[in-house]
Amino acid sequence: MSKWSTLWRSDRMIYLRLRAFMFFMFGPVALFLPYLPLYLQHYGFTPAEIGWLLTIGPVVAMLANPVWGFVSDRLQNVKLVLLILMLGSLAASQFLFHLRPFWAVFAAMMLFYFFNTSINPINTTQVFQTIENTPLRFGSFRIWGSLGYAVIVLAAGPVMEALGIWQLGWVYGAAMAVAILFALALHRPASPKGRSARRTITFRETIRSLLQGRFALFLAASLLIFIPNGVTALYLSLFIEELGGTASSIGWSMFAAAVLEVPLFLLLDRWSKPNARSMLNLLLFATVMYVVRWLLMGFATTPLHIVLIQCMHSLSFGFYIYTAAQLVEYLTERSFRASGQTMYALVQGALSMAIAGSLGGYLYERLGPHTLYLLCSGLTVIGFAVMFALRLSLTRTRGNQERDDGLASEG
Repeated sequence: MSKWSTLWRSDRMIYLRLRAFMFFMFGPVALFLPYLPLYLQHYGFTPAEIGWLLTIGPVVAMLANPVWGFVSDRLQNVKLVLLILMLGSLAASQFLFHLRPFWAVFAAMMLFYFFNTSINPINTTQVFQTIENTPLRFGSFRIWGSLGYAVIVLAAGPVMEALGIWQLGWVYGAAMAVAILFALALHRPASPKGRSARRTITFRETIRSLLQGRFALFLAASLLIFIPNGVTALYLSLFIEELGGTASSIGWSMFAAAVLEVPLFLLLDRWSKPNARSMLNLLLFATVMYVVRWLLMGFATTPLHIVLIQCMHSLSFGFYIYTAAQLVEYLTERSFRASGQTMYALVQGALSMAIAGSLGGYLYERLGPHTLYLLCSGLTVIGFAVMFALRLSLTRTRGNQERDDGLASEG
């Protein structure tokens, strides 16, 4: 075996290639959602139609993710499935960007999301299999995704201004092609043979876990808090353009939101405490930051205001997603923790985005963005009240401290 072949197969190069892939994998993500609304608006789609087109993604995700998860488990080849998903996304995106009738774009969007929504969870499996039985942590790889998103979304602004928003399809295709090249260079993790099979959770057990009092409160609060976050994800670019902003303004706003996640995750990983009171205090703080953020958006009058307000993204979104994942572990029984994380992701991601896309698009068109953001602030206040009720319930429960100590010892 040659010197270069040995170096290529070394652990150091395997991890370096994976980090590089994480960086470029988020390139297409940085291009698609921030700029797609402007692209659709350029071709005459209304805000309500744009909302319906973007809403189909979370709905398709509910069906596609289990399918691709099963395929991955059946083939025992995560890298192959990842490549299929990325190639399928690339092909479907070109249909999407070159069709004009609403029904045709809607069908192309369904096909695109069938492949695209599973890329991130399948890649997460790829990372965990690669670092299994090593001292490395998932966060040390996920940070490269945040950096890639921040850099590429910032660079995309001047590129889209120079080429024109109507060229988004080709730019997206180029970014996905680069990510596919890095995916081809990934190391294929060893198949997880010999592991004990996980117990299958029945539908009845899942519903029972979902309806458990405190966990149901947490899901309700998360839904109320993340619907406004979905509104921002879907309609921020339209809002910036309405205020006279350009593609560069959109890029800077997304960059400000993403780049500050990196130091925040490192800080929380080092200093946050895994007990109920600390976790809920962090979630309540994040919710207050959301309320302030949406209030400020309701009074924003220039693109610069939006960019500055987006700096609060890490204090709201960053704090929330980091802490919520730990709280799910606390609120669910050990045998239901994987199911609990799945249900939380469904509410926080798919369901909140579906509501934001449909109802948010209608309200954006009828009331305008400023009034919509004031309503979002009010909705988040209700979410804060539900989360505070959960905090009171947990802190008054007997034996809570013992369970906190047990969780801390596990961590």
